[in-house]
Amino acid sequence: MYSAKNLTIFLKYLFKSKWTFTLPKKNKFILVDGIYNPFLKYIKAKDFTVLHRRGEEINFSIFLRCLIQFKFTTLDYCSEFIKEVSPKLILTAFDYHTMFYKLSKRTRIKTLALQKGKRSKNESIIDNSKYFFPKNSKKKFHVDYFLVYSSAVKNFYSKRISGKFFEIGSFENNFYKPVFKKQKKEIVFISNFGERRKEKSENENLIALHLHELAKKRNMKFKILPRYRNSQKIFDKEKDFYNKILQNEFEFITNRNKTSYDLLLSYKYIFSSYSSLAAECMTKGARVGFVMFKSKQNPTWDYRFGDYESLGNKGPFWCASNKIDKKEIERVFKFVTQTNERKWLKKTNAYIKKVIVFDYQNKTFRNIIKSYT
Repeated sequence: MYSAKNLTIFLKYLFKSKWTFTLPKKNKFILVDGIYNPFLKYIKAKDFTVLHRRGEEINFSIFLRCLIQFKFTTLDYCSEFIKEVSPKLILTAFDYHTMFYKLSKRTRIKTLALQKGKRSKNESIIDNSKYFFPKNSKKKFHVDYFLVYSSAVKNFYSKRISGKFFEIGSFENNFYKPVFKKQKKEIVFISNFGERRKEKSENENLIALHLHELAKKRNMKFKILPRYRNSQKIFDKEKDFYNKILQNEFEFITNRNKTSYDLLLSYKYIFSSYSSLAAECMTKGARVGFVMFKSKQNPTWDYRFGDYESLGNKGPFWCASNKIDKKEIERVFKFVTQTNERKWLKKTNAYIKKVIVFDYQNKTFRNIIKSYT
């Protein structure tokens, strides 16, 4: 029996969704949740059939089939859709939707999940893990291939989901070579300016101010990689945000023809309050420092470097405290900019591997899909 709640959710989709009236064709792969598809670099678009999980699009014939069988859940609809397409492999780039982990056993077709982004202990799926993964969840949840950032994430999921786990780091970061051209000995701060949520930006200008002062003392140029390079309206707001405290004594990196990876890796020293991008650059040998302090309303505090991996609030190249700590910021700044290469590698490598690994050109993923292509 299905609850009235399930039926209500199912019926809501009827009014907000786009409808298709021809059955989906047979295909090699199904992508669950098509709003993000990083796999296109290795699998042709024509070999994918997108299964919309959020109700953006509903296939009338599949819907009718579910209705006749009194099946009213998203899992029911997805399972029927998949059976019609009959793919060799089901993929998703959203690891926090637990419905996906029921598809392998329901359809008897192999599944592959990819960790989408950095994890925080306070994210719903982590903090409320007993709700998302009830007792003996490994008997219910299964994924054939699970590609994760690191051993810490692997340890969390492998206790709750059965399957094979592979540590690969960031899928998109793995596209880029760990090769450096001549690097400018300048300071770059990765902006996490939040246009709509003021509290998200609360620390950014103060951290930038103290890093700027340290750079100025050492006659080093200070630059900021803006978060909104591709939106002129928001870009202008972001620039004004930093101008108010830095008095135009900085330069925005505005080249829109290059990726953030390409831009950052041409600089010697990178700093961030929190950023997956910054951690990803470290896998390529970049010198990165993380500076964070907790303010009254700062949801990003939970994403501070090393928190999920329980590395502590202080380390060779990072610091996090309840209030701004100039001495700690200077300590991190000096370590990043003045430590010799041998000491840098010795002090940082072990920490980086606990947070994120590097699998150039996603060799692990390519080896998995060989048998399916």
